Amino acid sequence: MAVTEALIRDIAQVAVSECLPEAIILFGSHATGTAGKDSDVDLLIIKAEPFSSGDDRRREMVRLWRALSRFPVAKDILVYSRDEVERWRNSQNHVISRALREGRALYGSI
Repeated sequence: MAVTEALIRDIAQVAVSECLPEAIILFGSHATGTAGKDSDVDLLIIKAEPFSSGDDRRREMVRLWRALSRFPVAKDILVYSRDEVERWRNSQNHVISRALREGRALYGSI
């Protein structure tokens, strides 16, 4: 299945309804316009509240993966809290800072 803008919007819409994030950022090759036919969809999902344990984050990820499994494209979904995003936003070597620099908001704002 080809990854189109409409498909990316549909993926984001399902993610919004599933986990009620503060923001969803598309990053990577689909955000920069360099995607090839085998490129995955990279999403940074930002939740307002911090995760209280690793289990909470894991449960959120499992729920998202199940909801997004209807889309037969490769996806890399990262879920972080607003606090974590703020902590790593100015790092040169963290995926969060890269996503914020290169990405674009599909939902909410950063």
